[in-house]
Amino acid sequence: MRALVKGAVDDTRIRILLDTGANVSVISASFAKKLRVREVFDHGRSLEVRGINPGIMETQRRALVKVTLGWKHAYEFEVWIMDHSAGVDVVLGMDFMVPAGIRLDLFRGTAWLPDEDMVPLLKSKESEEPVSYGNHIVGGPTELLAIPDREWREFRLPRRQPSRTTHEMWIRRSTRLVPTVAKSQRGRPIWIRLTNVTTKRVSCTAHEPVVVWVPREELPRETGYVRVESDKY
Repeated sequence: MRALVKGAVDDTRIRILLDTGANVSVISASFAKKLRVREVFDHGRSLEVRGINPGIMETQRRALVKVTLGWKHAYEFEVWIMDHSAGVDVVLGMDFMVPAGIRLDLFRGTAWLPDEDMVPLLKSKESEEPVSYGNHIVGGPTELLAIPDREWREFRLPRRQPSRTTHEMWIRRSTRLVPTVAKSQRGRPIWIRLTNVTTKRVSCTAHEPVVVWVPREELPRETGYVRVESDKY
């Protein structure tokens, strides 16, 4: 579940993305430089992220920032410094939202803060549009999917998809999760079902690039993808 709210970081007003599918909170490197944030050194930790951008990204940079939501709630919180493609400079994940007591209510279009304080949502970020990396467009779950052994979970593909005349859909199958594409009567893919074929619980992280739309006559930039029409799928 993802939603945009108005807030402030180090007293600079910005749009903030609240993302229940993200385990950690991040600030873009360019915005961190602009704010001249207080970096935290010698913390001895590093972060590897997959799904924000193509491939695996790693950072060891952290910063202590002041996050303001609503009229009377301000927090000092450490975030990771990392460039990403979420469309905003600051993403607050569950490491922030749980201790801060924030609840998203998409039905009423609000984010609830402690003491029943309320912040209106600017715009829902539920899979309305796919994420684009150049001409390659990826699709995946908008929140963490924890799949018990021998069971399955589904996620909806973006409503706005590239034209089938210009792009071809590829899908990634792993040794643990087997994807199945559900299509509309017109042949348009609408759902992806991920089946856990192991005897242990398996997770699919939020924004994991399960599918990718690639321009025809091109190939995916990462390995592991096959065409939906392929016998391998």
